Amino acid sequence: MIVLSAFTVYILPALVLAGVGAIFGLFIGIAAKYFYVKEDNRIQEVQDMLPGYNCGACGHPGCAGLAKAIVEEGVNPRLCKPGKQEMVDEIKKYMLENKGNEND
Repeated sequence: MIVLSAFTVYILPALVLAGVGAIFGLFIGIAAKYFYVKEDNRIQEVQDMLPGYNCGACGHPGCAGLAKAIVEEGVNPRLCKPGKQEMVDEIKKYMLENKGNEND
């Protein structure tokens, strides 16, 4: 009777919890594959070229917003007020070289 009691008190709840965790983990894994969204790698590259002040002086919500607008909408990088001319030239050169290469 003591062995059965120890099993039902300690081992069975741990097994149930592990099983439920495994099932939910499987569901999360399937959902992650199903809802995967491809991102344009050029956005991160352009964001790395920007100064990173996130000041919003360009009219976009920080450097990430400006980088997305440059890549997706063709916005002029000169909108970045703290950015120097070298940065503008570097971004323009990069965009010309990587036009349409969304997933490099």
